[in-house]
Amino acid sequence: MLKSLRVATLGVVLTLSVSISAFAQISLSAENMALGGGGTAYLTGYEALFVNPANLRIQEKNYSLQISLLQGGVYNEYLLPETDFSARSQQFRSAFLPYKSMDSDYELIEADRSSILRRNYPGSRRVAPFQSVADLHWFGMKWQGESKSYGLSLRSRVFSKYELGKGYFSSTAVEDGDNLYIDRSFRHQYQTIHELSFGYAESFDFLNGLSPQLSEFIVGIAPKVVVAGSHLDARYDNVYEHRDGSENWVRSAQYQQYSTGSFSENRPFLNQNGAVSFIDGTFSDLSKPAGIGFGLDVGITYMITFGDDLSLLQREAATTQKSLRLSFSITDLGAIYQFDQPYKISTQKVEEELTELPRVSDIRFSGAPNEHLFFLDDQNDTPFELDSDQSEDTFYTMMPTSVQAGALFQINRIKLMGDVRLPVINHEFASKAPVVYLGTELKLLPFLPLRLGTRIAPHLPGYYSLGIGFESKYFELNTALKVKSSQIGPTNEIVGASMAGIKIYIP
Repeated sequence: MLKSLRVATLGVVLTLSVSISAFAQISLSAENMALGGGGTAYLTGYEALFVNPANLRIQEKNYSLQISLLQGGVYNEYLLPETDFSARSQQFRSAFLPYKSMDSDYELIEADRSSILRRNYPGSRRVAPFQSVADLHWFGMKWQGESKSYGLSLRSRVFSKYELGKGYFSSTAVEDGDNLYIDRSFRHQYQTIHELSFGYAESFDFLNGLSPQLSEFIVGIAPKVVVAGSHLDARYDNVYEHRDGSENWVRSAQYQQYSTGSFSENRPFLNQNGAVSFIDGTFSDLSKPAGIGFGLDVGITYMITFGDDLSLLQREAATTQKSLRLSFSITDLGAIYQFDQPYKISTQKVEEELTELPRVSDIRFSGAPNEHLFFLDDQNDTPFELDSDQSEDTFYTMMPTSVQAGALFQINRIKLMGDVRLPVINHEFASKAPVVYLGTELKLLPFLPLRLGTRIAPHLPGYYSLGIGFESKYFELNTALKVKSSQIGPTNEIVGASMAGIKIYIP
């Protein structure tokens, strides 16, 4: 039964989603995705467990119990766009399913390289990042107590991030100071994480009443048990430098790999004389427990209500309609002990002078698990020919810890929100710099919310998001879509999608 559950993880996400993509946000729930991706002050359902547990105490509907099943979202960055629906769907699936062998679809022509450079390496950019994420909430619950609110949820996240140097697709050097650089660096990180979270929120009476309006200071905490699937972190630092006044290029290269589970069963350095030809493994193999850990999400929200909003005084009879919320949270604070088939590779750092540069790559990279073995083995400067040290000692990896601050202004059917997210840990599921999210929700009719959002992050690909929902007293459905943005506005490239199964409210 457990095996069937793991196999179903990807299948359910694919079923709930249309063609997909986006750079990681805190939660890929439909409402949050439609609003750009922040949600620190917005989310008040069970999803708040993973974003800001303090918001569990905020009541925007009259209910005692909320139940949700199968809410999923997906996001996928890519080297080259696919306009055909079936090809785009295959492009998404290839980011999560284990890579088997090379085929003609991965071969590059000169037009492909020109498109790759134009889309991903503007100006003097030497390395471009790409990320794919699938997020599935198997179930979620929230219920109200007399003085506290509680939440419980089981979530699975699959994430893959890779970075490619411009030198794989162009022999034109990038100038930096007096020197020229050809960057052929590479990194691929991949992991599946299953999280069981339980949290609560309550009013912090000591700080209440800081303003003359009705106000409440709320704190929330949500510990979680984390079970991790197979882990991969393969890093190849490989840079060619042409120093001013020198005739030759100087190459500096070093390869490192940390892996567990299914990734450790395919070891590139054990057979240096033979080319990689086939990789065994399935998505179920990648999802099998290979690590275990503990995580913690904590949050604070200061909410001020105004006008005729008496929800802080009459919590059971009135819902929050007019408020200003200021929120702060720390998410994914914790670590994972990687125990199943741990494997470490580290080569000596190579420095050598060369008169010629390696040829550009004849193939593309899609980010599939184990694809790095084929891609790097196909290059003239493959790292698999370098002498290496190997170890099978267990190791720890950190959760993608980040801090968020957000604000939300609500007046009846209108909500305006903004968030800033700052990563603490340089992780495959986190950006390396602050990201700003902006969103708005408008209910033209009481049961029909419309949502729009975007993200401000000059170092990341841009997108616009939109979503719609249907809300009744006893249930609601929501959906969202992201499209890639350009300098002149939205494009027709879908980069993200999310859809809730159903949320049920019990009075």
